[in-house]
Amino acid sequence: MKRRVVFYVQLIIFALSYPFFRLIRKNHKCGTVVGVEEIATMLKLLGDNVSLSKTVNLSKHPFYNFKYHYDLSKNRITSYLFSPILFSYLINKYKTFIYISGNGFLLSDIDGRELEFKILKKNNCNIICFFTGSDIRSYNLMNKFASKNRIDVITTYQKYHNIGIDNKNREEVRKKLAEIADRYADEIFNPNIDQMSYITRQTHPFLYFVNSVSYFPEKFTEDKKVIIHAPSAPLIKGTPLVRSAIKRLTEEGYDFEYIELIDVTHEVVLEHLKKAHIVLNQFYAFVPGVFGIEALSNNTVLLTSADEKIEKSLFDGANNAWVVTPYWDLYFNLKEQLEKPMAELKEQADRGTAWVEKYCLTSYSANYINKVIRNLDD
Repeated sequence: MKRRVVFYVQLIIFALSYPFFRLIRKNHKCGTVVGVEEIATMLKLLGDNVSLSKTVNLSKHPFYNFKYHYDLSKNRITSYLFSPILFSYLINKYKTFIYISGNGFLLSDIDGRELEFKILKKNNCNIICFFTGSDIRSYNLMNKFASKNRIDVITTYQKYHNIGIDNKNREEVRKKLAEIADRYADEIFNPNIDQMSYITRQTHPFLYFVNSVSYFPEKFTEDKKVIIHAPSAPLIKGTPLVRSAIKRLTEEGYDFEYIELIDVTHEVVLEHLKKAHIVLNQFYAFVPGVFGIEALSNNTVLLTSADEKIEKSLFDGANNAWVVTPYWDLYFNLKEQLEKPMAELKEQADRGTAWVEKYCLTSYSANYINKVIRNLDD
């Protein structure tokens, strides 16, 4: 009830501010607004690489402290009250709006952003939805997929990590977001299986923005293998399985260094990746995620459950870029990597880094999304 009241207050603020900004409206709008929250650096990266773009951040992130063109994240009340004013200004100046994740300038859980998208369309604006995970992933559909295929997936354990995510109301919010995106968005970025949703249209693959890759041939001359696991959410990333495998291999006498990074800064993770030979990513997902791509970029052997045979949106050659590791094969695949000579690990790591060079560099992804935007204006 409180959120609905806030939503109506936002509408009143928007209605009062819109006529003023309408007076300064450009005849030919151009440029792109990217917002409205930071998810795995995507707001920063898209803002840096989309032509003529301005970034908007309305939510504070515990791990990132980037600078944005419009930042209302310091105070939640301020964000609620001023975001409708900012929205009324931006729609009169910019042509395209990229929405990262599921939030909007107005509270999105009330109507799935329908009113907000209607306003954009009425003002001749383009809409691109860029979904990132649990914002759009249907808890119910994903569990049906898991039951049909007799496997565990992210949603199998998500309700224990994110209390209430299986709530009917939250599922309804995700359904609304999908239906409204289906109805109003000009383009949608969303991996169809990993982020299974109520979206029915064809979507674009998730894009990664890697500035550069690094080959570290010298680290493969060392004697002891270094294994890293850096889960953002230990339970749904498979950390208990990782620890079990590590314990068993240690008891069996394998000699390696295991480093587990939890609740540390992004910079600390990147520094450790430089010396890692093997990275254990996540084991209930079907895409490698941002951390997995960072691991490949730093010339490591990546073990992850991502599988191009399941997630068709992955770029060609994905299964050769890493060691496809469903959760039930984690111990065996890790053991196999530990038994390989460093030269073979280097070959696998190099294949992964080369794949990132081909499909995940900033130049590739920037060209991809800018082309999508240009096609909307043609």
